[in-house]
Amino acid sequence: MKLFKIFLFLVIILVLLVFLMRNFERVNVDLVLVKYDQVALAVVMIFTVGLGILIGFGVSLSTILATKADNRSVRLKNRRLVEELNNLRNVALDDEVFDSSEEDG
Repeated sequence: MKLFKIFLFLVIILVLLVFLMRNFERVNVDLVLVKYDQVALAVVMIFTVGLGILIGFGVSLSTILATKADNRSVRLKNRRLVEELNNLRNVALDDEVFDSSEEDG
């Protein structure tokens, strides 16, 4: 499986390189605050993909951290409920022991 992942990664890199080599024209980039003249289209595409990866990573990271926090909260609540349930079971047994000893005596 690891060999397949490496092969797939290399194929993706190769396709990306071919795609970028075919799109090496010069373009003007006008951002809101800055204007760049005659920038290679491949550079703009790499920057855009990189920025998209970073934004996706940030969103995924925040989602994962929120899910872990919720999971931790649910585990703590579950542990408290199990302890409460065990205590209630023990209370019922203790009451029966005291009731039966009073009837015998």
